[in-house]
Amino acid sequence: MTLNDMVTLLGGHTVGVNHCSFFQNRLSSFNGGNTDPTMDPSLDASLVELCGSSSNLASKNPSTFLDQDTGNVFDNQFFNQVLSKKGVLHIDQKLAVDRSSARIVSNFARNGDAFQRSFANAMIKMGNLQGGSNGEIRKNCRAFN
Repeated sequence: MTLNDMVTLLGGHTVGVNHCSFFQNRLSSFNGGNTDPTMDPSLDASLVELCGSSSNLASKNPSTFLDQDTGNVFDNQFFNQVLSKKGVLHIDQKLAVDRSSARIVSNFARNGDAFQRSFANAMIKMGNLQGGSNGEIRKNCRAFN
């Protein structure tokens, strides 16, 4: 798998959701009142409203789309959002600012067809990975086999 493949596969977040507990450390309400400088303040405000306090997370732990605009559509809008500092997860936002991945993100933001072709190819490559001494291919990404 190449860097392009890994960036492409993270683009799958265009249809994903995540619970507040996974990104609360980026929010001003959990970060001593300071907004993560890599996050758009309006995104911070809407996520703070959704997530509430740590006691809310303990009882409810709400979730939100990782693609705030078109979360039910497999498209390239995720990449446009991270370019606008609207990546919900820290790893997603890092894609736009890291020198090694920023060019790929910009290309996918401009060219949705290129993203979709690259995603199909990366999924085929991932499906052909073998386990062994290089690691484990999980049956469920949230748990070890």
